[in-house]
Amino acid sequence: MPWLLNVLYLLVLFVASPWLLYRGIKTGRYHHGWSQKLLGIVPGDVADRLGATPVIWLHGVSVGEVQLLKPVLERLRQRNPSATFVLSTTTQTGMELAKKILPNELLIYFPFDFTWSVKRVLRRIKPRLLVLGELELWPNLIASSTSMGVPIAVVNGRLSERSFKGYRKYKRLTSSMFSKLRLVAAQDATYAERFVACGVAASRVQVTGSTKFDNVTFDRRSEPVEQLRNLVGLEEHHVVWIVGSTQAPEELVAARAFMKLREEWPHLRLIVVPRHQERFESVYRELRELGTEPVRRSLIRGATSAGSGGAIFASDWRVLLVDTIGELRWWWGLADVAIVGGSFGDRGGQNMLEPAAYGTNLAFGPNTQNFRDNSELLLLEGAATRLQRLDDILPWIREQLANAEPGRERGERAQRVVRRHQGALERTVDALQVILDCSEPDLVRVVVQCENE
Repeated sequence: MPWLLNVLYLLVLFVASPWLLYRGIKTGRYHHGWSQKLLGIVPGDVADRLGATPVIWLHGVSVGEVQLLKPVLERLRQRNPSATFVLSTTTQTGMELAKKILPNELLIYFPFDFTWSVKRVLRRIKPRLLVLGELELWPNLIASSTSMGVPIAVVNGRLSERSFKGYRKYKRLTSSMFSKLRLVAAQDATYAERFVACGVAASRVQVTGSTKFDNVTFDRRSEPVEQLRNLVGLEEHHVVWIVGSTQAPEELVAARAFMKLREEWPHLRLIVVPRHQERFESVYRELRELGTEPVRRSLIRGATSAGSGGAIFASDWRVLLVDTIGELRWWWGLADVAIVGGSFGDRGGQNMLEPAAYGTNLAFGPNTQNFRDNSELLLLEGAATRLQRLDDILPWIREQLANAEPGRERGERAQRVVRRHQGALERTVDALQVILDCSEPDLVRVVVQCENE
Protein backbone atom coordinates (compact mmCIF):
# COMPACT_ATOMS: atom_id res chain seq x y z
CA MET A 1 0.00 0.00 0.00
CA PRO A 2 2.70 2.60 0.85
CA TRP A 3 4.57 1.94 -2.41
CA LEU A 4 1.33 2.33 -4.37
CA LEU A 5 0.68 5.69 -2.71
CA ASN A 6 4.23 6.77 -3.52
CA VAL A 7 3.65 5.94 -7.19
CA LEU A 8 0.35 7.81 -7.24
CA TYR A 9 1.90 10.86 -5.57
CA LEU A 10 4.76 10.87 -8.09
CA LEU A 11 2.30 10.68 -10.98
CA VAL A 12 0.28 13.58 -9.58
CA LEU A 13 3.44 15.61 -9.05
CA PHE A 14 4.61 14.85 -12.58
CA VAL A 15 1.27 15.85 -14.13
CA ALA A 16 1.07 19.00 -12.02
CA SER A 17 4.68 20.09 -12.57
CA PRO A 18 4.00 22.33 -15.64
CA TRP A 19 1.26 24.13 -13.71
CA LEU A 20 3.49 24.46 -10.63
CA LEU A 21 6.30 25.85 -12.78
CA TYR A 22 3.95 28.32 -14.45
CA ARG A 23 2.44 29.43 -11.14
CA GLY A 24 5.88 29.66 -9.58
CA ILE A 25 7.14 32.00 -12.31
CA LYS A 26 3.95 34.07 -12.34
CA THR A 27 3.39 34.42 -8.61
CA GLY A 28 6.79 33.77 -7.04
CA ARG A 29 5.35 30.88 -5.05
CA TYR A 30 6.62 27.28 -4.79
CA HIS A 31 10.27 28.40 -4.70
CA HIS A 32 11.08 27.41 -1.16
CA GLY A 33 11.51 24.28 0.91
CA TRP A 34 11.68 21.67 -1.84
CA SER A 35 14.41 19.60 -0.16
CA GLN A 36 12.31 19.54 3.00
CA LYS A 37 9.09 18.68 1.17
CA LEU A 38 10.40 16.05 -1.24
CA LEU A 39 13.19 14.46 0.79
CA GLY A 40 12.25 15.25 4.38
CA ILE A 41 15.55 17.01 5.06
CA VAL A 42 15.43 18.92 8.33
CA PRO A 43 17.30 22.26 8.01
CA GLY A 44 20.60 22.46 9.81
CA ASP A 45 19.56 25.34 12.07
CA VAL A 46 16.61 23.26 13.25
CA ALA A 47 18.55 20.01 13.58
CA ASP A 48 21.23 21.73 15.67
CA ARG A 49 18.64 22.78 18.23
CA LEU A 50 17.10 19.34 18.63
CA GLY A 51 18.50 17.81 21.78
CA ALA A 52 17.52 15.36 24.46
CA THR A 53 14.34 17.21 25.45
CA PRO A 54 10.94 15.86 24.33
CA VAL A 55 9.71 17.29 21.03
CA ILE A 56 6.14 18.34 20.29
CA TRP A 57 5.44 18.77 16.57
CA LEU A 58 2.54 20.99 15.47
CA HIS A 59 1.44 21.36 11.85
CA GLY A 60 -0.71 24.05 10.24
CA VAL A 61 -1.28 24.09 6.49
CA SER A 62 -1.14 27.83 5.90
CA VAL A 63 -1.79 31.24 7.47
CA GLY A 64 -5.07 30.45 9.22
CA GLU A 65 -3.84 27.24 10.80
CA VAL A 66 -0.55 28.81 11.91
CA GLN A 67 -2.51 31.53 13.71
CA LEU A 68 -4.75 28.85 15.20
CA LEU A 69 -1.82 26.82 16.55
CA LYS A 70 0.13 29.72 18.05
CA PRO A 71 -1.91 29.89 21.31
CA VAL A 72 -2.00 26.07 21.50
CA LEU A 73 1.79 26.00 21.32
CA GLU A 74 2.10 28.74 23.93
CA ARG A 75 -0.24 26.97 26.37
CA LEU A 76 1.56 23.67 25.89
CA ARG A 77 4.88 25.37 26.58
CA GLN A 78 3.54 26.73 29.87
CA ARG A 79 2.74 23.17 30.95
CA ASN A 80 5.84 21.57 29.39
CA PRO A 81 8.64 24.13 29.83
CA SER A 82 11.38 21.61 29.09
CA ALA A 83 9.88 20.51 25.75
CA THR A 84 11.14 21.57 22.32
CA PHE A 85 8.50 22.67 19.81
CA VAL A 86 8.62 22.25 16.04
CA LEU A 87 6.04 23.99 13.86
CA SER A 88 5.57 22.97 10.23
CA THR A 89 3.55 24.56 7.48
CA THR A 90 2.89 23.75 3.84
CA THR A 91 2.78 27.14 2.14
CA GLN A 92 5.28 29.94 1.72
CA THR A 93 2.82 32.46 3.17
CA GLY A 94 2.32 30.20 6.17
CA MET A 95 6.09 30.08 6.70
CA GLU A 96 6.41 33.85 6.38
CA LEU A 97 3.73 34.36 9.02
CA ALA A 98 5.26 31.73 11.30
CA LYS A 99 8.62 33.51 11.17
CA LYS A 100 6.85 36.74 12.03
CA ILE A 101 4.70 35.64 14.96
CA LEU A 102 6.84 32.73 16.25
CA PRO A 103 10.38 33.93 15.55
CA ASN A 104 12.02 31.80 18.23
CA GLU A 105 10.43 28.46 17.30
CA LEU A 106 11.87 25.67 15.16
CA LEU A 107 10.15 25.98 11.77
CA ILE A 108 10.11 23.50 8.89
CA TYR A 109 8.17 22.87 5.71
CA PHE A 110 5.78 19.94 5.97
CA PRO A 111 7.04 16.91 4.01
CA PHE A 112 5.06 15.52 1.10
CA ASP A 113 3.41 12.22 1.98
CA PHE A 114 6.12 10.00 0.50
CA THR A 115 7.27 7.25 2.85
CA TRP A 116 10.92 8.32 2.61
CA SER A 117 10.23 11.99 3.39
CA VAL A 118 7.88 11.48 6.34
CA LYS A 119 10.04 8.75 7.89
CA ARG A 120 13.15 10.88 7.57
CA VAL A 121 11.50 13.78 9.38
CA LEU A 122 10.06 11.55 12.08
CA ARG A 123 13.42 9.87 12.73
CA ARG A 124 15.19 13.21 12.95
CA ILE A 125 12.63 15.02 15.10
CA LYS A 126 11.50 12.04 17.20
CA PRO A 127 8.30 13.78 18.33
CA ARG A 128 6.47 12.68 21.44
CA LEU A 129 3.26 14.06 19.92
CA LEU A 130 2.14 15.26 16.47
CA VAL A 131 -0.64 17.86 16.52
CA LEU A 132 -2.54 18.58 13.28
CA GLY A 133 -4.56 21.78 12.95
CA GLU A 134 -8.22 21.24 11.90
CA LEU A 135 -7.77 18.39 9.40
CA GLU A 136 -4.64 17.43 7.50
CA LEU A 137 -4.67 13.66 7.15
CA TRP A 138 -2.05 11.88 5.04
CA PRO A 139 -1.97 8.05 4.95
CA ASN A 140 1.81 7.52 4.91
CA LEU A 141 2.41 10.11 7.61
CA ILE A 142 -0.19 8.55 9.86
CA ALA A 143 0.98 4.99 9.21
CA SER A 144 4.65 5.89 9.77
CA SER A 145 3.90 7.88 12.92
CA THR A 146 1.85 5.03 14.35
CA SER A 147 4.51 2.43 13.57
CA MET A 148 7.09 4.61 15.33
CA GLY A 149 4.87 5.08 18.39
CA VAL A 150 4.07 8.74 17.78
CA PRO A 151 0.48 9.62 18.81
CA ILE A 152 -1.41 11.94 16.46
CA ALA A 153 -4.00 14.49 17.59
CA VAL A 154 -6.30 16.66 15.47
CA VAL A 155 -7.21 19.94 17.18
CA ASN A 156 -10.06 22.28 16.29
CA GLY A 157 -11.22 19.32 14.24
CA ARG A 158 -13.80 19.87 11.56
CA LEU A 159 -15.01 17.68 8.74
CA SER A 160 -17.10 19.51 6.15
CA GLU A 161 -20.08 17.78 4.62
CA ARG A 162 -18.29 17.49 1.29
CA SER A 163 -15.15 15.96 2.86
CA PHE A 164 -17.26 13.68 5.02
CA LYS A 165 -19.12 12.30 2.00
CA GLY A 166 -15.83 11.72 0.20
CA TYR A 167 -14.27 9.84 3.10
CA ARG A 168 -17.44 7.80 3.62
CA LYS A 169 -17.54 6.90 -0.08
CA TYR A 170 -14.07 5.39 0.18
CA LYS A 171 -14.34 4.23 3.77
CA ARG A 172 -12.69 0.87 3.03
CA LEU A 173 -9.56 2.79 2.06
CA THR A 174 -9.68 5.61 4.62
CA SER A 175 -11.08 4.07 7.82
CA SER A 176 -7.71 2.61 8.79
CA MET A 177 -6.19 6.09 8.64
CA PHE A 178 -8.89 7.56 10.89
CA SER A 179 -8.69 4.66 13.33
CA LYS A 180 -5.04 5.46 14.07
CA LEU A 181 -5.79 8.96 15.40
CA ARG A 182 -5.13 9.17 19.13
CA LEU A 183 -7.33 12.21 19.71
CA VAL A 184 -9.76 14.38 17.80
CA ALA A 185 -10.67 17.59 19.59
CA ALA A 186 -13.76 18.45 17.54
CA GLN A 187 -15.35 21.85 17.18
CA ASP A 188 -18.89 20.57 17.72
CA ALA A 189 -21.03 17.45 18.05
CA THR A 190 -21.76 17.22 14.31
CA TYR A 191 -18.08 17.12 13.42
CA ALA A 192 -17.45 14.65 16.24
CA GLU A 193 -20.10 12.29 14.87
CA ARG A 194 -18.56 12.51 11.40
CA PHE A 195 -15.10 11.60 12.69
CA VAL A 196 -16.55 8.57 14.47
CA ALA A 197 -18.45 7.56 11.34
CA CYS A 198 -15.18 7.75 9.38
CA GLY A 199 -13.45 5.33 11.75
CA VAL A 200 -12.14 7.19 14.82
CA ALA A 201 -12.94 5.37 18.07
CA ALA A 202 -15.69 7.24 19.91
CA SER A 203 -13.59 7.22 23.09
CA ARG A 204 -10.92 9.22 21.28
CA VAL A 205 -13.21 12.01 20.10
CA GLN A 206 -13.96 14.94 22.37
CA VAL A 207 -16.13 17.98 21.68
CA THR A 208 -13.90 20.81 22.87
CA GLY A 209 -15.40 23.67 20.85
CA SER A 210 -13.65 25.95 18.40
CA THR A 211 -10.40 27.48 19.60
CA LYS A 212 -11.07 30.32 17.18
CA PHE A 213 -13.38 31.76 19.81
CA ASP A 214 -10.32 32.01 22.07
CA ASN A 215 -7.87 33.18 19.43
CA VAL A 216 -9.43 36.65 19.15
CA THR A 217 -8.92 40.13 20.52
CA PHE A 218 -11.71 42.25 22.00
CA ASP A 219 -9.77 45.44 22.64
CA ARG A 220 -9.92 48.04 19.87
CA ARG A 221 -7.28 50.03 21.75
CA SER A 222 -4.76 47.21 21.91
CA GLU A 223 -1.22 48.12 20.90
CA PRO A 224 -1.18 46.43 17.45
CA VAL A 225 -4.52 48.02 16.50
CA GLU A 226 -3.42 51.45 17.68
CA GLN A 227 -0.17 51.18 15.75
CA LEU A 228 -2.06 50.50 12.55
CA ARG A 229 -4.48 53.34 13.29
CA ASN A 230 -1.59 55.77 13.74
CA LEU A 231 0.34 54.34 10.81
CA VAL A 232 -2.39 55.19 8.31
CA GLY A 233 -3.59 58.36 10.03
CA LEU A 234 -7.12 57.31 10.92
CA GLU A 235 -9.02 59.76 13.10
CA GLU A 236 -12.16 59.52 15.21
CA HIS A 237 -14.41 61.12 12.57
CA HIS A 238 -13.48 58.55 9.94
CA VAL A 239 -15.93 55.75 9.21
CA VAL A 240 -13.93 52.63 8.34
CA TRP A 241 -15.35 49.94 6.07
CA ILE A 242 -13.21 46.80 5.72
CA VAL A 243 -13.70 44.00 3.23
CA GLY A 244 -11.36 41.21 4.30
CA SER A 245 -10.24 37.78 3.10
CA THR A 246 -11.72 38.58 -0.29
CA GLN A 247 -11.73 36.69 -3.54
CA ALA A 248 -12.56 38.02 -7.01
CA PRO A 249 -14.79 39.90 -7.75
CA GLU A 250 -15.63 40.96 -4.18
CA GLU A 251 -12.98 43.70 -4.10
CA LEU A 252 -14.25 45.37 -7.27
CA VAL A 253 -17.88 45.25 -6.18
CA ALA A 254 -16.96 46.87 -2.87
CA ALA A 255 -14.83 49.50 -4.62
CA ARG A 256 -17.63 50.38 -7.04
CA ALA A 257 -20.00 50.76 -4.11
CA PHE A 258 -17.47 53.02 -2.38
CA MET A 259 -17.20 55.21 -5.49
CA LYS A 260 -20.95 55.80 -5.35
CA LEU A 261 -20.92 56.60 -1.63
CA ARG A 262 -17.78 58.66 -1.17
CA GLU A 263 -19.26 62.03 -2.11
CA GLU A 264 -22.22 61.67 0.22
CA TRP A 265 -20.03 60.36 3.07
CA PRO A 266 -16.63 62.09 2.66
CA HIS A 267 -15.29 60.58 5.91
CA LEU A 268 -15.78 57.01 4.66
CA ARG A 269 -12.58 54.99 4.27
CA LEU A 270 -12.38 51.62 2.50
CA ILE A 271 -9.76 49.03 3.44
CA VAL A 272 -9.43 46.01 1.13
CA VAL A 273 -7.63 42.85 2.29
CA PRO A 274 -7.43 40.11 -0.39
CA ARG A 275 -7.13 36.55 0.85
CA HIS A 276 -4.23 35.39 -1.33
CA GLN A 277 -0.86 37.06 -1.72
CA GLU A 278 -0.58 36.25 -5.43
CA ARG A 279 -3.61 38.47 -6.13
CA PHE A 280 -2.20 41.63 -4.55
CA GLU A 281 -0.85 43.01 -7.83
CA SER A 282 -3.96 42.29 -9.88
CA VAL A 283 -6.27 43.76 -7.24
CA TYR A 284 -4.12 46.89 -7.08
CA ARG A 285 -4.33 47.31 -10.86
CA GLU A 286 -8.09 46.82 -10.84
CA LEU A 287 -8.60 49.36 -8.07
CA ARG A 288 -6.46 51.88 -9.94
CA GLU A 289 -8.30 51.33 -13.20
CA LEU A 290 -11.54 51.96 -11.35
CA GLY A 291 -10.22 55.36 -10.26
CA THR A 292 -10.08 54.78 -6.52
CA GLU A 293 -6.42 55.88 -6.24
CA PRO A 294 -5.57 53.11 -3.77
CA VAL A 295 -2.67 53.30 -1.33
CA ARG A 296 -0.66 50.11 -0.82
CA ARG A 297 -0.01 49.08 2.76
CA SER A 298 3.40 47.63 1.84
CA LEU A 299 4.64 51.00 0.59
CA ILE A 300 3.65 53.01 3.64
CA ARG A 301 6.72 54.42 5.35
CA GLY A 302 7.20 52.88 8.79
CA ALA A 303 6.07 49.54 10.16
CA THR A 304 6.18 46.42 8.06
CA SER A 305 4.01 44.48 10.47
CA ALA A 306 1.64 45.08 13.34
CA GLY A 307 3.55 45.45 16.54
CA SER A 308 6.78 46.81 15.07
CA GLY A 309 6.07 50.50 15.38
CA GLY A 310 6.60 53.05 12.63
CA ALA A 311 5.88 56.51 11.33
CA ILE A 312 2.43 57.96 10.83
CA PHE A 313 1.19 57.98 7.24
CA ALA A 314 -0.34 61.43 6.80
CA SER A 315 -1.67 61.31 3.23
CA ASP A 316 -5.40 61.84 2.85
CA TRP A 317 -6.10 58.40 1.41
CA ARG A 318 -9.59 57.08 0.76
CA VAL A 319 -8.89 53.45 -0.28
CA LEU A 320 -6.17 51.27 1.29
CA LEU A 321 -5.02 47.93 -0.12
CA VAL A 322 -3.51 45.74 2.59
CA ASP A 323 -0.94 43.77 0.61
CA THR A 324 0.81 42.21 3.60
CA ILE A 325 0.35 38.89 5.37
CA GLY A 326 -0.83 38.20 8.92
CA GLU A 327 -2.25 41.63 9.82
CA LEU A 328 -5.94 41.21 9.10
CA ARG A 329 -6.81 40.24 12.67
CA TRP A 330 -5.60 43.70 13.76
CA TRP A 331 -7.14 45.63 10.87
CA TRP A 332 -10.55 44.29 11.88
CA GLY A 333 -10.13 46.30 15.10
CA LEU A 334 -10.39 49.50 13.06
CA ALA A 335 -13.62 48.59 11.29
CA ASP A 336 -16.96 50.22 11.94
CA VAL A 337 -18.50 48.09 9.21
CA ALA A 338 -17.04 44.83 7.91
CA ILE A 339 -17.78 42.36 5.15
CA VAL A 340 -16.08 38.97 5.44
CA GLY A 341 -15.10 37.83 1.97
CA GLY A 342 -14.81 34.45 0.35
CA SER A 343 -18.53 34.08 1.00
CA PHE A 344 -20.06 35.25 -2.28
CA GLY A 345 -18.28 32.68 -4.43
CA ASP A 346 -17.36 29.04 -4.08
CA ARG A 347 -14.74 29.22 -1.31
CA GLY A 348 -17.15 28.70 1.58
CA GLY A 349 -16.40 31.80 3.63
CA GLN A 350 -13.67 32.87 6.03
CA ASN A 351 -13.34 33.37 9.77
CA MET A 352 -15.90 35.93 10.95
CA LEU A 353 -15.13 35.61 14.67
CA GLU A 354 -12.28 38.13 14.64
CA PRO A 355 -14.42 41.11 13.53
CA ALA A 356 -17.25 39.82 15.74
CA ALA A 357 -14.99 39.92 18.81
CA TYR A 358 -14.27 43.61 18.20
CA GLY A 359 -18.00 44.31 18.19
CA THR A 360 -18.00 45.19 14.49
CA ASN A 361 -21.17 45.57 12.46
CA LEU A 362 -20.46 42.67 10.13
CA ALA A 363 -21.97 40.93 7.14
CA PHE A 364 -21.05 38.03 4.86
CA GLY A 365 -22.38 36.38 1.75
CA PRO A 366 -24.58 33.30 1.21
CA ASN A 367 -21.79 30.70 1.09
CA THR A 368 -20.28 30.17 4.54
CA GLN A 369 -20.25 26.37 4.56
CA ASN A 370 -16.68 26.24 5.91
CA PHE A 371 -17.80 28.27 8.91
CA ARG A 372 -21.39 27.11 8.97
CA ASP A 373 -21.80 26.78 12.74
CA ASN A 374 -20.17 30.12 13.52
CA SER A 375 -22.16 31.99 10.90
CA GLU A 376 -25.45 30.37 11.91
CA LEU A 377 -24.76 31.12 15.57
CA LEU A 378 -24.16 34.80 14.84
CA LEU A 379 -27.24 35.00 12.63
CA LEU A 380 -29.41 33.25 15.21
CA GLU A 381 -28.32 35.77 17.84
CA GLY A 382 -28.98 38.72 15.54
CA ALA A 383 -25.27 39.49 15.62
CA ALA A 384 -24.51 39.54 11.88
CA THR A 385 -26.16 40.05 8.50
CA ARG A 386 -26.22 37.64 5.58
CA LEU A 387 -26.24 39.26 2.15
CA GLN A 388 -27.57 37.05 -0.62
CA ARG A 389 -25.88 38.68 -3.61
CA LEU A 390 -22.96 40.93 -4.39
CA ASP A 391 -25.47 43.51 -5.56
CA ASP A 392 -26.75 43.70 -1.97
CA ILE A 393 -23.49 45.23 -0.75
CA LEU A 394 -24.16 48.79 -1.92
CA PRO A 395 -27.66 49.18 -0.43
CA TRP A 396 -26.58 47.48 2.81
CA ILE A 397 -23.57 49.77 3.28
CA ARG A 398 -25.68 52.82 2.45
CA GLU A 399 -28.20 51.74 5.10
CA GLN A 400 -25.45 51.31 7.73
CA LEU A 401 -24.03 54.75 6.99
CA ALA A 402 -27.44 56.39 7.14
CA ASN A 403 -28.40 54.73 10.43
CA ALA A 404 -25.47 53.40 12.44
CA GLU A 405 -27.24 52.53 15.71
CA PRO A 406 -28.73 49.14 14.70
CA GLY A 407 -25.29 48.10 13.46
CA ARG A 408 -23.67 49.10 16.75
CA GLU A 409 -26.21 46.97 18.60
CA ARG A 410 -25.49 44.00 16.32
CA GLY A 411 -21.80 44.44 17.00
CA GLU A 412 -22.36 44.40 20.76
CA ARG A 413 -24.36 41.19 20.43
CA ALA A 414 -21.59 39.65 18.32
CA GLN A 415 -19.02 40.46 20.97
CA ARG A 416 -21.17 38.84 23.66
CA VAL A 417 -21.59 35.70 21.54
CA VAL A 418 -17.83 35.28 21.16
CA ARG A 419 -17.20 35.80 24.88
CA ARG A 420 -19.86 33.25 25.78
CA HIS A 421 -18.27 30.51 23.66
CA GLN A 422 -14.70 30.82 24.84
CA GLY A 423 -12.85 28.05 26.69
CA ALA A 424 -12.07 25.60 23.87
CA LEU A 425 -8.37 26.38 24.01
CA GLU A 426 -7.98 25.18 27.60
CA ARG A 427 -10.12 22.10 26.97
CA THR A 428 -8.00 21.26 23.93
CA VAL A 429 -4.71 21.67 25.78
CA ASP A 430 -6.08 19.58 28.67
CA ALA A 431 -6.78 16.74 26.23
CA LEU A 432 -3.35 17.02 24.62
CA GLN A 433 -1.66 17.03 28.00
CA VAL A 434 -3.24 13.68 28.88
CA ILE A 435 -1.53 12.18 25.83
CA LEU A 436 1.80 13.76 26.74
CA ASP A 437 1.55 12.48 30.30
CA CYS A 438 0.64 9.02 29.04
CA SER A 439 3.71 8.94 26.82
CA GLU A 440 5.97 9.56 29.79
CA PRO A 441 7.20 6.07 30.82
CA ASP A 442 7.90 7.06 34.41
CA LEU A 443 4.55 8.63 35.15
CA VAL A 444 2.70 5.76 36.83
CA ARG A 445 -0.04 8.06 38.02
CA VAL A 446 -1.63 8.24 34.57
CA VAL A 447 -1.35 4.63 33.49
CA VAL A 448 -4.87 3.70 34.53
CA GLN A 449 -6.30 6.75 32.80
CA CYS A 450 -4.41 5.94 29.59
CA GLU A 451 -5.53 2.32 29.58
CA ASN A 452 -9.16 3.28 30.10
CA GLU A 453 -9.22 5.53 27.05
